[in-house]
Amino acid sequence: MQSNGLYIRVIDERLFKTTKEVTALTRDIDYIVDKFSDDIYRAALAVTGSVHEAEDIVSEVIIKYFTRQGELFFNDDEHLKAWLLRTAINLSKDLLRSAGRRLRAENEVSARSDFSSPDMQIDVQNAINRLDKKYRIVLYLFYYQGCKTDEIADILGTSKGTVTSRLKRAREKLKLSLSDYEKEMSV
Repeated sequence: MQSNGLYIRVIDERLFKTTKEVTALTRDIDYIVDKFSDDIYRAALAVTGSVHEAEDIVSEVIIKYFTRQGELFFNDDEHLKAWLLRTAINLSKDLLRSAGRRLRAENEVSARSDFSSPDMQIDVQNAINRLDKKYRIVLYLFYYQGCKTDEIADILGTSKGTVTSRLKRAREKLKLSLSDYEKEMSV
């Protein structure tokens, strides 16, 4: 993801007294975009199921971070990352609830997958996209982000048991969905 479009919306040079402040903010934007934008994007994609909406969410999260930067304090990058992911998930859920949301095709697929066949990648992504968002979110955080169940519970504001249960159900649903695919392929 590139940060060029964000500079226009976030930086208004009239707000800054020195070039050093503008340079520092530009450096901060580059750092956040380079380090976290892919994670934010994948979290938003897991919830919305739409590439275009996920891209919009990335911009909104980064803008929200920089407009509230003075109010926020993070102990480390992991704390910052948790806030960014939580914000992405909340904004994605808000988008799904909004009355003006345009329907997107359910066939949008993620370019990232560990499966060798392009057809299999599409089928796996479609199976994931058909899951309820509560299952997509925990799958994304667990498998793509490498979060532990207690970290996921913190990010989602739920109990570790709920996260474990959702992971188990999501795996069962995917297994059932993909076993149907396997039967079709062997015929």
